[in-house]
Amino acid sequence: MLPKPDTEQHGWRTVPWACLAFFLAYLTIFLVYQRDESQKQLELAQWYQQSGLFELEWENYISWLRISGQVAKAEELEEAKQDKDTLTVFRAMAFDPSFERENRLRGDQYWNVDQRIAWENTREQFRQRADSLPSVRFGLNPQAPRPSTYLSWHFLHDSWVQWLVALLVVVPFAWATEGTLGSRRLAIAWMSSGIVSGLVYVAAVSWAYQPLIGSTAIAAAVIGMYLGLFGIKKIPFVYFHPKEKQWQTLMLPAIVLAPLWLVLPVYEYFGGSSAEHVWLTQVVGLLAGLGIVQLVRKNDVSEEEAPEENEEELAARQLRQRLTSGWASMSALSFVEATDAFNQVLASHPGHFDALSGLYQIHKLKPDSDEFHRIAQELLRSAVDGEGEMRQQLALYKDYQKCMGDSRTLPVDVEVQLLMRFTRIGELKDAEQLAQKLNEEKASDPLLEKAMTQLGQAFAQYNASKAAHFAALAENIRLRQQRVEAG
Repeated sequence: MLPKPDTEQHGWRTVPWACLAFFLAYLTIFLVYQRDESQKQLELAQWYQQSGLFELEWENYISWLRISGQVAKAEELEEAKQDKDTLTVFRAMAFDPSFERENRLRGDQYWNVDQRIAWENTREQFRQRADSLPSVRFGLNPQAPRPSTYLSWHFLHDSWVQWLVALLVVVPFAWATEGTLGSRRLAIAWMSSGIVSGLVYVAAVSWAYQPLIGSTAIAAAVIGMYLGLFGIKKIPFVYFHPKEKQWQTLMLPAIVLAPLWLVLPVYEYFGGSSAEHVWLTQVVGLLAGLGIVQLVRKNDVSEEEAPEENEEELAARQLRQRLTSGWASMSALSFVEATDAFNQVLASHPGHFDALSGLYQIHKLKPDSDEFHRIAQELLRSAVDGEGEMRQQLALYKDYQKCMGDSRTLPVDVEVQLLMRFTRIGELKDAEQLAQKLNEEKASDPLLEKAMTQLGQAFAQYNASKAAHFAALAENIRLRQQRVEAG
């Protein structure tokens, strides 16, 4: 029994082509691009053990988990190790960025010099190998999200069962939802729901590090769109009558299909995804679909007139619409339309981080252009307060440095701001490298002394010699500035 779309069109025009296209793309990516991912993970896990990295890290990891209050996780991993569950131990330990940071800060306390060097070299090799995994490359990592992964994460799947569950849940809603909205509007709402779900997931579980993949959140979003369109009103349902051997129509409240959403969290409860708390994306997807459909729906879906908006509400709605349009155009490879949408956001909200991130990804296609470097500098100069945005800024800084190498340098004021932000979020290795670069270049900036002081204070509880080193650099900068002012 399927609900009919609220449209005057009939026949093939009402087929949910966009839904089918998305799920066909999902399946193609899984069968072609991800076909060897499980094998690659096993090979990487074997390499992790054979390289000596597991032996170096195992005891330290279990001890660190207990010290940091994660006793249950430590016991779970010890049990998995006894059961020879290699993948569970590997996924938990090898990809934990907090543990890696701990080793970089305090590794000297339990490793000798040769072991520390061996660990750093092997860790770098592991990172290069791990980056070849599709889920690592295009999945949404809450601790290191990239703008492009907000678009790509739901195109990958842990298993064909995950894809099938999402498809079967969507099927009852697809015809009515896409037939009422239209394929173009549904595609925009589809991608926008993925972005919103990803943003909330990153904000809510910023401590997690397993990449988020899978389309179950999108399936929840389609249910949300359906409920946003029809609510509790009665709509025609089509079903086949076996005795009369013909299709018939029955009027039922649209909401009778809503309990199908429960299939999604139940699937996750029984171990559907490798990422943590995926049920959260399904809740957010449901709410996102419910809300976004109101922005993209046809004018004749509702007979109620929209309430008048004040200027502030109108500006906020236009901002959301333009950002949504920009990301959706990017996903459709319509870069001209995406650029226009992001530039409209910047015209009304100068320095907007998300809009600049979108333009950075577009202009990155031409890394030799002056516009790419201008956008990159503006993005890295953009004032951000949240830890998630700061980590995105760090990832974009590394990406820009990787693209440019030594051929381009950032303005001193940008590097000083980045130094302070990296220190604030605890990325002390990157902050230290940037501080040494500024010191070697004898850079001058009003905030440089403060930045060096903050870095020294951050090192105080981990490495006394480095803390003293950067405190001395801060003092030298202060004296140098005094001499300049006196002269």
